Amino acid sequence: MASIGSSSSPPFIIEKKGESRRVFSFSTFRPIKNRSVGFLNGSTCGVSLFSDKRQLWRFKPMIVAASADGVGGGGDDSEDTLQATIEKSKKVLAMQRDLLQQIAERRKLVSSIKSSITDQDENEIFHEQKDISFPNVDPPSSSSDRMDEDKNGNILSSSRVNSIVKDVPEVLSSDEVGEEPKKHLPSEKTSSNIGPTKQLKTTNSEAPKSDVLPSYLSGSSDTAQVKVEDNENLTEAGLEEVNGAVDTPAVEDEKPPPPAGANAMNVILVAAECAPWCKTGGLGDVAGSLPKALARRGHRVMVVVPRYAEYAETQETGVRKRYKVAGQDMEVTYFQAYIDGVDFVFIESPIFRHLQSNIYGGNRQDILKRMVLFCKAAVEVPWHVPCGGVCYGDGNLVFIANDWHTALLPVYLKAYYRDNGLMSFTRSVLIIHNIAHQGRGPVEDFYNVDLPEHYLDLFRLYDPVGGEHFNIFAAGLKTADRIVTVSHGYAWEVKTSEGGWGLHNIINESDWKLRGIVNGIDTKDWSPQYDVHLKSDGYTNYSLETLQTGKAQCKAALQKELGLPVREDVPLIGFIGRLDHQKGVDLIAEAMPWMMDQDVQLVMLGTGRPDLEEMLRHFESQHRDKVRGWVGFSVKTAHRITAGADILLMPSRFEPCGLNQLYAMSYGTIPVVHAVGGLRDTVQPFNPFEESGLGWTFDSADASKLIHALGNCLLTFREYKNSWEGLQRRGMMQDLSWDNAAQKYEEVLLAAKYQW
Repeated sequence: MASIGSSSSPPFIIEKKGESRRVFSFSTFRPIKNRSVGFLNGSTCGVSLFSDKRQLWRFKPMIVAASADGVGGGGDDSEDTLQATIEKSKKVLAMQRDLLQQIAERRKLVSSIKSSITDQDENEIFHEQKDISFPNVDPPSSSSDRMDEDKNGNILSSSRVNSIVKDVPEVLSSDEVGEEPKKHLPSEKTSSNIGPTKQLKTTNSEAPKSDVLPSYLSGSSDTAQVKVEDNENLTEAGLEEVNGAVDTPAVEDEKPPPPAGANAMNVILVAAECAPWCKTGGLGDVAGSLPKALARRGHRVMVVVPRYAEYAETQETGVRKRYKVAGQDMEVTYFQAYIDGVDFVFIESPIFRHLQSNIYGGNRQDILKRMVLFCKAAVEVPWHVPCGGVCYGDGNLVFIANDWHTALLPVYLKAYYRDNGLMSFTRSVLIIHNIAHQGRGPVEDFYNVDLPEHYLDLFRLYDPVGGEHFNIFAAGLKTADRIVTVSHGYAWEVKTSEGGWGLHNIINESDWKLRGIVNGIDTKDWSPQYDVHLKSDGYTNYSLETLQTGKAQCKAALQKELGLPVREDVPLIGFIGRLDHQKGVDLIAEAMPWMMDQDVQLVMLGTGRPDLEEMLRHFESQHRDKVRGWVGFSVKTAHRITAGADILLMPSRFEPCGLNQLYAMSYGTIPVVHAVGGLRDTVQPFNPFEESGLGWTFDSADASKLIHALGNCLLTFREYKNSWEGLQRRGMMQDLSWDNAAQKYEEVLLAAKYQW
């Protein structure tokens, strides 16, 4: 009869009259180390089931030594026991196959998130373990009904498993092993619980464990061993570790990828002005803020701007280039600064110097030469300027040009490079900030831009008033891959004959590539809670929670600073802007007698046309106790008027976007605006019945319409305090940051990238 020793006796060798029987032994996986289970038949090979850290299980042959001693075991009882054990072994194999299928399915689910869990070191360890533990291995079977396959192409075949089971003639009964039958196959019960409902997070450096091992494989032998360490009963915690390893699509400790993700691009914004170094209007704000928002989304961003003066933050790169402009060689030097995740590159040349206070000054020919040189130098910045030690290069690159000053850049990109097979993967986007300024001139100006003769047709435009002329903006609109206006309303207006200023036909033809995106505001500079200009002279920072007390204090401080009577009950109206026809200052002049009959105070800040500047001085001299006119521009005063005023007046005849109304709403100041362009997009009219809206609008540039809207506003201020506070709070609760606009710009950049 067969005999089995104590628990310290070899559990895998069945000895009977010098023969050894093949026994299939099952071990559930513990992938930290290799596992092997042998089928014993003298000196012949059985199979070994082993795994690496990727949880792939394969059969390998292994040689097991036989004993010369006999082990008894015969009769009908022995045959019945053998048959029962074979059936249980088949069930174990079936459960093993189910588990492998679950693992394979889960690995497919997470493959897109964790594409490379195992590094090169793990691969080396795996091969070292394989070479040491299995010196004589044959290639795995390549059956068509395979169960799983690892990254090296090794296969676990279900047909091979079935054939092995069929070759097992006898297996020891559980009674001969000396254990209770119910303890033979603990995995038979627990493995079915392995599913997606039990998970435990693990890191990549930790391999999942399964502490299961049948009781009849719990011993050790000098002649045949299964390499298993620290075997324990399978617990739910162990199962959760298994599931967690293969079903963890994300790990909390991992930082999420940048919002742009795989769509991250190299972006170069080119503009004639950029805040805070040089600014005359909204273009400078956009050039200073939009790139930072794009950089926060994961893009690599550069701003290119002329160097009009000595800027302390910049450093010379040592890069110098020469370009021909109007037959003359001009040298440029590149300066660079890295601020808030953005590379700011400044192009210095004698032609740009000493223009800090008048960056668009000079005659038409001088301005044209500056813009030609600027665009020629800017289009080659990604090749020559090593920001952070590495040039941007021309792959996955998009230029963002702004207004007519840089509209030559898309033309040069096409004529110099893309037409010659260079910069094939570089795209251009042109932003319209103000289409009224177009870079117009006689047709002969074309010969100053240094382009092939056949490009003349891009610039030639017929004007019913001025006749045929040279138009830089027209050529830029035709050659740019995408066009953006700074509001949805302005995108519609530029397609009309009134709002397109002669370019409406070109824009209508390019309607498929046109999009309107409302500008954002820099919430670091324009926030009542953190505004540095409100920290002295009696002003105070305030937030939504301290709106009533904080704004009242700023109003009193502004009245005191400007020499107006300090009165909380009187509405304080503000105007900040350029003094010209576009901004509707003449409408304020027409409405001035009516306003002075009201109990109001008016503060106006701006510079521009001399006659309008004189008008401001005249109003102040006539109404010393009600009007203050500040001729000039002061950033500090602009911030303080925005914080201290109750109402902001913007009667612009056209306004591509407008930023002052956005600043005002974020400070709890109520805008009264002409419903055009971006003003119509951003200021929803107040509805007293539904208590909705953000301000008041009027639909035509007429003084009577302005008076009507302002009259309703004053009435609400005096008689309906709750409605007034609701207007203030709704305005302050808006998300007006550049991050929203940057996401929409990103969509435009991607559309340009994939355009052919």
